Amino acid sequence: MLHSRLNQLLTFSVSILLILPIFIIGCGDEGDDENGMDIVKPDPSSPATPEPTIPQPPEPEPPPLVSFAKDIQPILKATCAVAGCHAGGAPTGGLNLETYDNFKKGGNSGAAFKPNNGKGSVIVGRIDGGGMPPGGPPLKQAQIDLFINWIDAGAENN
Repeated sequence: MLHSRLNQLLTFSVSILLILPIFIIGCGDEGDDENGMDIVKPDPSSPATPEPTIPQPPEPEPPPLVSFAKDIQPILKATCAVAGCHAGGAPTGGLNLETYDNFKKGGNSGAAFKPNNGKGSVIVGRIDGGGMPPGGPPLKQAQIDLFINWIDAGAENN
């Protein structure tokens, strides 16, 4: 009887050892999706399909460098820094526009310009629809744009 129980135990052990690997291999989920279907993985040796490139708009060109001495000061001297306006010992609004330093200092309304903020500067607000220069023709848009570009570029004494 001992021999038959030992024989049964040995037969059972061998059966488990043979069936268990088959069960594990068959029931594994590696390579299957949620529905038990095989997932086909790409061949790593094949070249990848490149992503299509989306054309980007060209970078806007920076505005041309505006010079205070060559571009801004001549406009100021011709239209603003004249007797009875923004020149001399008692300039209108306390703003003397004869030199860069006086222009930068500003007048009774504060700073005439804020470097890097052309459209937010007092001077641009006054010359762009603000009635300056009084009694004379308004500045042309190209001249106003020079002020904006110069201030946006840092309003340097260049």
